[in-house]
Amino acid sequence: MAQYPSVTALPTRLAALAALGLLLITACGNEPDETSTVAPDASSPSEPSTPGDASPEESPDGQTGSSDQESGEEAAVSLVIERTLGEDQSLSPEPGYEEGTWTLTCSPVGGDHPDPESACAEIEEVGTEPFLLDTTDMMCTMQMGGPEVVDVTGHIDGTEIDTEFNKVGGCEIDRFETVSTVITP
Repeated sequence: MAQYPSVTALPTRLAALAALGLLLITACGNEPDETSTVAPDASSPSEPSTPGDASPEESPDGQTGSSDQESGEEAAVSLVIERTLGEDQSLSPEPGYEEGTWTLTCSPVGGDHPDPESACAEIEEVGTEPFLLDTTDMMCTMQMGGPEVVDVTGHIDGTEIDTEFNKVGGCEIDRFETVSTVITP
């Protein structure tokens, strides 16, 4: 009969794993990523342009009286979030988790996401790192967090996104939780 680690040791191990994950993200996340760099706005070379910084009267390109949608410009963030359950049904999903598909846009905020303002704030905080992180070659705990699977496609500030979030392994569970407001509000 197989022996499993004590359940009381799990919180300590999860805390250590979370600290290690943050260390890895901090160490690896400081390198510039060619796909996510944005050229500075020619009108103000000393200040980087940030979507959403313009006042309602002035658009990012300096024109007044038109919004991004009115001028035909695409949103800074446009994602399709498809939530399903994986094949392994030995664990139950988190309470309130439902399968379905949402859309989310930021700058301007929109879509049919249940909480687009909070989701956009979370993306602004974490950036593209969790959406681009490949845990394939990372040392991770072997654990199953649940059957939840979320496919996210679209773009964030010019970076193409096509990724799957799941709860298979400690690294993937941490990655899932990093963007929980976006994928499981």
